[in-house]
Formats: sequence, structure tokens, C-alpha cells
Amino acid sequence: MTDTLTLAATVAISDLDKEGKTFELAGTPEELERVAERFELVSVSALSGSLVLKDKGPEQGVLVSGKLAAQFTQKCIATLAPVDEELETDFELLLVDPEMADRMDEEGVYLDADAPEYDALEGEIIPIGEILAQTLSISMNPYPRAEGVELSAGSKSGITVNEPELERPNPFAVLAKTRDES
Repeated sequence: MTDTLTLAATVAISDLDKEGKTFELAGTPEELERVAERFELVSVSALSGSLVLKDKGPEQGVLVSGKLAAQFTQKCIATLAPVDEELETDFELLLVDPEMADRMDEEGVYLDADAPEYDALEGEIIPIGEILAQTLSISMNPYPRAEGVELSAGSKSGITVNEPELERPNPFAVLAKTRDES
């Protein structure tokens, strides 16, 4: 049985192995209040996650994969009315030493849609609760709207609102196709 840890949880790399270890996290009421303040939310009523950490060695880093579940309230971008949201998402993050992260940046790894997200890890301690909180921050709706709220672009041309987001092809896919054909 796996114990449930708080968002203050950390794990030492030396405690991990290549097969992976699973960690269950859930925010305490005090931690949820701090997360709400930090990300300027009305409230966070639940934040939990299941994370698997695999030490892939010094040359490949630590792979963190997991599932986040959260219930929170944001402010509507038009009316400031509360907007209740539920979020469940899977995520993957590769933690590498700062030098490797710099190399990956220089090589443009962040442009590869198939590559996992990555971040530099300084030291030997992994802040798994912080990873969960940051995953919430980047996964939540950046433009919440209350039920029935419509936005107006006024007389500005070239601006669309109240339409579903269009699927746009990855601009680098065209370059990859060109490269593959040459």
C-alpha cells in the first residue's frame, strides 16, 4: 500500500530505481489555500496526483509521469464571476541536470512534439509536490468564462471570439516533411 503524501513531499534521486516508484499526493487544506493564492484562483478544493518516478541514469535524467486531478474555481475573464472547474490530466516531465537542459535548449528539443517536457533539476532532491502544483498551473484553462458569457471584439477586424479553438497544424511539421523528402 502506498502512503498519501502532501504537496510538501520531496524524493531523493538515490531512493529511486529504473523500474520506477509510485507516489500518491494530496494537498492539505492549508496547501490548497496557498496554491489558490499563488495562482490567483478563487479557491482550490482538491488537488491530488499519482506520480511514477524512474531514475534513467545520470545521462538521461529522471522521468516523472503521472496523473493529476483537481477541483478549483477561477474568475471569469469577462465578468469575474466564479467558474468552477474540474481537471484530470496525464503528464510527463523529464528532469535533467542544468547542463543537459541547456544543451537540450540549444538543440531545440522543446520544438519536438514527441519529446517529453523537460526541466533542469539542481541537486539530488525532487520536489514532487511542486511538480504537481506547476502541472495544475500550466494545465488549467487560461481564459475561463462563466456559463453563457459571450465576448465581443467590437469593430476590430481579424479577431475571432466565442468560436471553438481551431486545430492548427504544427508549423514545424511542414519543415520535417520537407526534410524527410530531401
